[in-house]
Amino acid sequence: MKKFNLGPQIWKYLISRFAGVFGSSMLSFALGLYVLRQTGSALGMGITLITGPLVSLVLTPFVGYVVDTMSHRKIVIVGQLASMLALLSFGIVISVWPEQYYIQIISLMVILQVTDNFFGTALQSSMISLFEGAELQRVNGLAQSLNATASFLAPIIGAVVYTLVSIGSFAFIELGFELIALAGVMMLNFDAQSVTNAEPETDVSAEQEEHESIWQNFKVGFGYIRTQKLLLFVISVSTLINFFFAAINVGQPFILVDSLRLSNGQYGMTESAFAIGMVLGGVLFSAMNLKQHFVLVSFKNIIIVSILLGIIGVPLLFNWSSNVNTIFYVAFNMLIGTILVFVNSPVGIYMQANIDPKFQGRVFSIMSTLSMLLMPIGTLFYGVLFDHLNGALIFAVTGLILLLIVSTALVAVAKLKLIEQDEAQHAEIDKAEAVPSETAVN
Repeated sequence: MKKFNLGPQIWKYLISRFAGVFGSSMLSFALGLYVLRQTGSALGMGITLITGPLVSLVLTPFVGYVVDTMSHRKIVIVGQLASMLALLSFGIVISVWPEQYYIQIISLMVILQVTDNFFGTALQSSMISLFEGAELQRVNGLAQSLNATASFLAPIIGAVVYTLVSIGSFAFIELGFELIALAGVMMLNFDAQSVTNAEPETDVSAEQEEHESIWQNFKVGFGYIRTQKLLLFVISVSTLINFFFAAINVGQPFILVDSLRLSNGQYGMTESAFAIGMVLGGVLFSAMNLKQHFVLVSFKNIIIVSILLGIIGVPLLFNWSSNVNTIFYVAFNMLIGTILVFVNSPVGIYMQANIDPKFQGRVFSIMSTLSMLLMPIGTLFYGVLFDHLNGALIFAVTGLILLLIVSTALVAVAKLKLIEQDEAQHAEIDKAEAVPSETAVN
């Protein structure tokens, strides 16, 4: 077990993330429940879910370019301020014209996705300069746990507040939490660690980079990814997997609210259980020394998620009471939340530690968008399916397909020796960086 010694930098980061995630989770819970109650359609909810991936796709070249060429601190602060302005505007407008709720919610989601893209990419690209390399696993694990704690509390409190205030009031509540998050990031030292940039084959001179266009800069980021075979493989598999993960995003809320008729409080409990699982997973992950490669850990845990996905629709086959259904989904979401920490965190750490800092903005932006590339199609696809077919059958078939995909991916990683090639490639880079230092000493 590792000893936990958290410095001021880590505390500022964690408090900031907690405030942001708690407020956002409460707002997301309220918006999702509001749309489901108003429309009663999986497709109607699905349309609101695809705005994020579509906006991310359009923004990808710009986000990566801005993050790699501008101050991360300034990007994070401006992103927070823009989010706060959007929330203030939404709260006022929906109070005046509540009958236009759908277009207003879509508009808010688009604006928040834009600001979150810049904020998230800049902050993720800053991790290696915010914290020492040895701290990354601990910080990521604790951040997941703290974020999950916020996500656990948000649906429970959100379900209560939902019955007391208007949807516009949620925007004002979120505004307060975003203000706390802004104060936290403004106190972070974005130059706490010195960062040494490697010189990859796709690098360009400082003068050329200064004058290259956004599209050229974006192409350089793609070129870097193509030189990293394991990274390219992980992004490709993630893109395909996220298509099927849309079944959970669309299907579970729909069957809980529309098919099984859970109350707001019961639905909030199931949402919170997922966060409890993430808290447990984050604590376990931050205290563990992983023996296997990060990518292998992630893929093997996706296999477990695939199996769980296949049984998520079991309550639809039986005439259980709402209390029994609630207990089932509380236990299910708690388990899947724990496992997802071991899916997401290992890949995140691998990328933070191995991607050249000079390219992290572009790579993280490209990776995020490509990983979500098929999600809009998957969301619409599953929205139609859940409106017309039995949910238990949809989940069972989806789980089986996902299991086959991930099993094939693991076999491909072993046969193509992608991990061995990746380790050898980074060893060569480290060796090349060491040569100039030795020459200077001599």
